[in-house]
Amino acid sequence: MGPFDRFNDRAKRVLALAQDEAVRFNHNYIGPEHLLLGLIREGEGVAARALDLLGVELSKARTAVESKIGRGDSTIRPSEITLMPRTKKIVELAIDEARKLGHSHIGTEHLLLGLLRESGTMASEVLESLGVSLDKARHQVIATLGQQRVEPVADTRGTSIGPFDRLDRESSRIVSRAYWEAGRKQQERIGPEHLLLALIADDSAWLRRTWKELEVDLEDLTTRIDAAAEAPRDGATRGRLVLSTEFSDVVDRASSFAAQRNSPLIRPEHLLLGLAADAQGIAVAWLRAEGITPERVREVIDKLKS
Repeated sequence: MGPFDRFNDRAKRVLALAQDEAVRFNHNYIGPEHLLLGLIREGEGVAARALDLLGVELSKARTAVESKIGRGDSTIRPSEITLMPRTKKIVELAIDEARKLGHSHIGTEHLLLGLLRESGTMASEVLESLGVSLDKARHQVIATLGQQRVEPVADTRGTSIGPFDRLDRESSRIVSRAYWEAGRKQQERIGPEHLLLALIADDSAWLRRTWKELEVDLEDLTTRIDAAAEAPRDGATRGRLVLSTEFSDVVDRASSFAAQRNSPLIRPEHLLLGLAADAQGIAVAWLRAEGITPERVREVIDKLKS
């Protein structure tokens, strides 16, 4: 199977549009900048929606590309166009991003995440010239992914786990971020520690206020979690990311807390309560070290909700 066989229809369309953008500029190659234009122009996928939310417009991106590299001198036929080595690398990174997220296909979101990982390209310069940092774009892709419905996932025992159909939009985004955190660390299982990292990284105003009320040094906590992360085994072949049973337990507790508070949906505060109420595990150990108990979380939630 070739690298493009797993591309879904939208990702294939992005490549066709990238080639069309190269023809438009009389360039005999598809570079990261043409791929970026194709992602914007596709218009409907996760990448296009994320870029639109960031205020990235096709006309402005085209102008930025032309001002940085200009146009070719002679007309180029599509058959003369080849992929640049860095574009091939982006495709490889997109495949890796899909694997980290446990997705069997390659979509526009994976292409954009791959493009953002390959820093120092003309595409990254174009984004930055439009006021969009690579980190900001990456967070927006993850947030946009999280707005999609999260399907129930089989755990390591092969059973269906967690009431994922009850996650609200913000909680869905946080769970998607937990997937990404596990993949970023080259780990095969998604545990409560990755959910904790996702809760820390989320930029919603409510969570920012909650962490402030809990008096948590988020930067220090993140550093300690990263330092304790298990390194991938040398030569190990990673498969599909799976949710651990511990993660399942956290979501189950969050569901119970939501029901106790007469909430039909699981919200971020319920996920935080589910983590804090864990009986054991590395994530709850870090929370306890910060003086965070279920009682303290409830106290802060009630204060902020009043």
